[in-house]
Amino acid sequence: MRVAIIGAGPSGLATLKYLTTAHEYFDALKPIEAQLFESEASIGGTFKHRAYEGVEFNLWPNIRLSTSVTKVERVRGGGHIVHYVKDGEKSTWPCDAVAVCSGLHVVPNLVSFPGLENVPVAFHSSQFKDMAQLGANQNLLIVGSGETGMDLAYMAVTSEAKSVTLCHRDGFHVAPKRAPEPVWFGINANSPPALNVPYDVGSASLFDTAYVHPLLQNSFLSAFPWAYYDRFTKWSGWFTSGTYAGLDQWIGGLPAERYHASKIFFNKSTKAMPYISAQYRTNSLLNKIRACIAQVRIPETGGRNIDLAPWPSHFDEKGVVRFTENGRPEAEVMRNKTVRPDIVILATGYTQSFPFLDSNYPTPQDANIRRIWREGDESIGFIGFVRPSFGAIPPLSELQAQLWILSILGRLPESLKPVDHYRLHHAPNSRIQYGVDHEAYAYQLATDIGSAASFTSLLPRGLKLTLCWALSANVNPKFRLTGPWKWNGAQQVMETEIWSTIARRRGFFGHLTLSIIPMILFGSTSALLYLLCAVFSPFLAIWNLAQPRKKVWAQDHPYDQLAVST
Repeated sequence: MRVAIIGAGPSGLATLKYLTTAHEYFDALKPIEAQLFESEASIGGTFKHRAYEGVEFNLWPNIRLSTSVTKVERVRGGGHIVHYVKDGEKSTWPCDAVAVCSGLHVVPNLVSFPGLENVPVAFHSSQFKDMAQLGANQNLLIVGSGETGMDLAYMAVTSEAKSVTLCHRDGFHVAPKRAPEPVWFGINANSPPALNVPYDVGSASLFDTAYVHPLLQNSFLSAFPWAYYDRFTKWSGWFTSGTYAGLDQWIGGLPAERYHASKIFFNKSTKAMPYISAQYRTNSLLNKIRACIAQVRIPETGGRNIDLAPWPSHFDEKGVVRFTENGRPEAEVMRNKTVRPDIVILATGYTQSFPFLDSNYPTPQDANIRRIWREGDESIGFIGFVRPSFGAIPPLSELQAQLWILSILGRLPESLKPVDHYRLHHAPNSRIQYGVDHEAYAYQLATDIGSAASFTSLLPRGLKLTLCWALSANVNPKFRLTGPWKWNGAQQVMETEIWSTIARRRGFFGHLTLSIIPMILFGSTSALLYLLCAVFSPFLAIWNLAQPRKKVWAQDHPYDQLAVST
């Protein structure tokens, strides 16, 4: 079998690694001939400025750098032909399957504004390389309030900028990378905070994704787990910083109809928020009482502010920005200010483009089997085209690669049908429609692969491993303990590195709220559902409760009402 991989970012490298070693895991499988095509002169994709070493896995013989794929075409009877250009010479490479790993963050999303040409300097954030581009004593306008926009705003306000204005379209939610570690009752307020574990690995998977009754995933009851995490998101922000909108986020919150944990991407770039909130933070009696009980440490801003502003509507002939009227408090504040930026940075994200695929090929939007391939067309796979609300893309790409390779080898444990319980529920007009819940999506992939271990299979291997499996998040080594991609080193990683993520969790914002309470709530609910289904199974077909949703990646969900009510 011959397989082409397009793109040498983390997703492409993971896919190549599993393809070139697949014969080590499956009997009677000949080595797969894989070739990775990368248009750039180096590997790493988004992370190419970090150190990557392909030598460890002996991948270099399978990587073609400075090689642009210009076209992929189908072959009658099956297979594909990859057309590529290297050093000005055109060539082709026939193959049986193609993995598209070109990445989510490649083509800048260039938003145009009337009159932007009247600003001395304007560029997309993808062109930002060093602090010198911010200049000295300059008025900076940053358009976009995602993590990139927040990072740029923080770098600007702590540099020699004269003023910094950050524009948002319709609100955002700032959340810490790590579970909160507040000062309790003012004790040790001046001591450095003990670092809690990152949220990515801060929750237990038992009864959250493992041993969950299907009704708690695929029926209207699936709103229950989301409701818990939604309340945790909002109440933890208020309890530790005084505001429901986000951590120390006193302005720029999401509108009620969009503010639900099932709908949002958490913005984990928090350093700019104290500079934004400084002029809006309240000193009410209730907030003072709350802060005496629990309060996260708020960095000093030295009197410097970041002005939060609505989305620009246009720039006049003098280069003065005019903002849209959104009825928010920041709009009223900015109405009394004149902002004439010297530099505009468009932190407006990226779009995906596949110029090498013609209309006969699907796109990630068409990939209804785990967002990887289109049903019945598994020979073209899309790896790395989902974005988790919390977590990172590369670990999910590794699991996607494992599943896709099984599909093209015809070694799936069972045929797969579309499901959508793991997706985020974005508004129909949202630019990003490929969000997933990391924990639910990872566990679904592991279940499809056949690598989701059971309690009874792990217990003979030791109590520590079993506890680590139950209490840890859905990290990838957990899904190498068993199954077709079983790795002998997985148990050691689980009992050392992954165990430390459990041991380091704090009591309240860790073991209690992210492990014990969810396990009790969801575990008892699943147990009750299993009992009821056993008793009333003859009636379930009539009630139509046990049937999975037929609309995949649709927009009608019970969370829409929950977001308004909470």
